[in-house]
Amino acid sequence: MARAGRFAKGAARREAILSTATEVLARDGYRGTSLRAIARALDLEPAHILYYFDNREDLLQKVVERWDAEAIASIGGEPAPADTLDAYAELIRRNLEIPGLVHLYLIFAAEAAQPDHLAHQFFRDRFERVRRWLSVAIAFEQGAGLIDRAIDADRAARMLIAVADGVQLQALVDPGVDAPADLAATIAQLRGRTRAELAGHESRATRH
Repeated sequence: MARAGRFAKGAARREAILSTATEVLARDGYRGTSLRAIARALDLEPAHILYYFDNREDLLQKVVERWDAEAIASIGGEPAPADTLDAYAELIRRNLEIPGLVHLYLIFAAEAAQPDHLAHQFFRDRFERVRRWLSVAIAFEQGAGLIDRAIDADRAARMLIAVADGVQLQALVDPGVDAPADLAATIAQLRGRTRAELAGHESRATRH
């Protein structure tokens, strides 16, 4: 029983550190989020944080993982194919409510290109998961006649990920950039272009 109590207390302290790190990121941004700043907010010594996390990078990676899991939970888990594309644009809006976390995500995503980076596998898995969600959604909308069947669903999914990450970076540099609106417009073009093409095909078929 005592061991279970210590485990529960340790898990609670770890969660408190993650929550506080997220708050400091939101307030001070990525560059201002040091172990000392997080420890000060918790009224702890920095060394105490290292009892639960290997180093600052390990802590920040866990923050990214927690943030990603909470984002998915905020839309009720993996969205239905009919809702995925619009939910993706809405998630970008949610992300930018905490720009420090978006900054952290983009920095880690770039650094994780190196195979020996501690977040490399996480980002490989995440990109694959998001690509799969978007690809399935695009294929669903192709079946519903909303998106041209000639479009490669996997390639279009990767392009949407690239647009989402790119416009979020631009929004960090220039807060006047409406990243969610830009992504929504890209999705609308994916659908709208097809509607115009289909209308043209129907018109030509009627004439013949």
